[in-house]
Amino acid sequence: MRQRKDFQRIEGVKSSRLIVIAAEGRATENIYFEAMRQELCATNVQLVVLNREDDNSNPANVHRQIKDFMDEYNILDDDQLWIVIDRDDWKEKMLADIAQLCQQNSNLRFCMSNPCFELWLILHLEDIEDYSEEDKKNLFENPRLSTHGTWTKYHLRKLMGHYQESDYDPSTLLPHVEEAICRAEKLDINPKDRWPQTTGTRVYLLAKSIMDR
Repeated sequence: MRQRKDFQRIEGVKSSRLIVIAAEGRATENIYFEAMRQELCATNVQLVVLNREDDNSNPANVHRQIKDFMDEYNILDDDQLWIVIDRDDWKEKMLADIAQLCQQNSNLRFCMSNPCFELWLILHLEDIEDYSEEDKKNLFENPRLSTHGTWTKYHLRKLMGHYQESDYDPSTLLPHVEEAICRAEKLDINPKDRWPQTTGTRVYLLAKSIMDR
């Protein structure tokens, strides 16, 4: 077994806490969290967003990416390594296996959005409690709309004027992160569950950690 390296901590901040993010998507999550790193990251937090070169986005592969990081670097007790995934149509056993692996390691965090990460982005701009029953159903089921992609992507394009998974402006969202946190907390009616069983996202926990809240 090769010897682990020390990760280069923020110069002059010995107590900096490392937050590492591995996400299911190749672009959407990374765009958002890189913007958070630049604009909202607490001074005692060092945020690292891992890039993924392939298109294998299943939760097991996301966990493997985090595990590879842990195998390469020494991880301190208060460091956090976040696995950010969507509920989508992944089989429950796969999700349960990854959630259990996270529970077995105090550094790991399991962060799911149901149905997808776009819900977190929407919560910056709208309170979904105000939605009609039809829109709530569409949001949760997130059907594919022919040429428009999924319902959440189409809805974000209407809200933001322009939205693509790999091309959008997070600076229009970040001023509203506090609203997104409050709205996501209200949706998390069973916070002890391993992931939201209904419409909801645990990204608010990650956002609070990045801002050291």
